[in-house]
Amino acid sequence: MDRTPSELDWSLMQAFLAVAETGSLTGAARSLDRSQPTLGRQIKTLESQLGAELFHRQPRGFALTQTGAELVAPARAMRDA
Repeated sequence: MDRTPSELDWSLMQAFLAVAETGSLTGAARSLDRSQPTLGRQIKTLESQLGAELFHRQPRGFALTQTGAELVAPARAMRDA
């Protein structure tokens, strides 16, 4: 990763965490009361900032990559702080 989690925008991390926990843009959009396109853009922006792919896009949802899995704990720590 090019940047550390503490350097990232919370709204992007929040979108990442919601998709990671629900496994889909639909579920994440429902939980955050945002639109799917907005969350999709936020995930792309976060991946671009980190220089890494965070999810494998699959026909039935999103699965974390190794990098994405490593980012879940720091994202949860940000949420809980």
